[in-house]
Amino acid sequence: MTEAWRCFVAVPLGDGLRASLATAVAAWRQQPPADRLRWAEPEAWHLTLAFLGPIEPGTIPSVIAAIEGVAVQSPVTTVATAWLGAFHRPGSARVLWYGVADPAGRLAALAADLAGAIGLPAGEPFRPHVTLARARHASVDLRGWIEAASSSAPAGTLVVDRIDLMRSHLGRGPARYETLAAVDLGGAG
Repeated sequence: MTEAWRCFVAVPLGDGLRASLATAVAAWRQQPPADRLRWAEPEAWHLTLAFLGPIEPGTIPSVIAAIEGVAVQSPVTTVATAWLGAFHRPGSARVLWYGVADPAGRLAALAADLAGAIGLPAGEPFRPHVTLARARHASVDLRGWIEAASSSAPAGTLVVDRIDLMRSHLGRGPARYETLAAVDLGGAG
């Protein structure tokens, strides 16, 4: 039996936004209490649209076809980024994230269209974000720190013109991501 692959669909960050965010993160990761977090490497940052979980490698072509079907109908969009937050809440943070605005609901619609096309069950409401760090063991109280750090968060834009099918490689150390397919949105390229 073939080993299942852990996959997700994501929007990659542009180089400019990634560089600005990396500069800010370099300072934040040394500051208490954020120094108690396990920080993701900048090349791993992305905006997840759909988490597929473990799937059989033989289904990858049909998943790519579903993604392409959604992408061709989806317009290129640009969204604002600029603040920090935490799941489940700042007082007991397990995940520190960088916020992505979606006032028109275009990202939520894209995520819903992908979930429907791929056949994913309905999940929690879509909350666009880029995961920056996770708690090492116990949750971390980031109240106060998040507000202060948000003032130095880079205000930027995320151009959503491509979506990637990604595979996670887990094991010792940070997760590594492999791009299985990169699909331009309608009107891109």
